[in-house]
Amino acid sequence: MPKQTLLFAALLIVLGLGAFLASGSQTALLPAYAGLALGILGGLALAFEGGRRHLMHVAAVVALLGALAPAAALGIRAAQMGPLALTVNIGMLALCGGLLALMVRSFVAMRRAA
Repeated sequence: MPKQTLLFAALLIVLGLGAFLASGSQTALLPAYAGLALGILGGLALAFEGGRRHLMHVAAVVALLGALAPAAALGIRAAQMGPLALTVNIGMLALCGGLLALMVRSFVAMRRAA
C-alpha cells in the first residue's frame, strides 16, 4: 500500500497546485496538504518496514478525513460553489475515498491471511 499511497498523494498535490494556479486562492491548496501528509506517511512506510502497518493506519485516517472534508462541504454548499471549487472538492473526495477503499480492502486481506 505505500506505493499506492504515494501515487494518490502525488495526484492530490497536482490537484491542489493546479487549482491554486487557476484561482490564486489559498484554500485551493487543501488537497495538496492532504497529499503532502499522505506522501510523508507513504515514504516513511517504505523506509520503515517494521512500522509500515501503523503508518498505513495513520494514512487511512488522513484519507478518511480527506474524504469527509469535501463531502461535508459539498453537502452544505454545493449549489453555491463555483465550477473550480466543485471540481476540486469532487476530485479530492474521489481520490481520498478511493485510497481509503483500497486501504480497507488491503487491511481486510492482510487480516484474513494472518
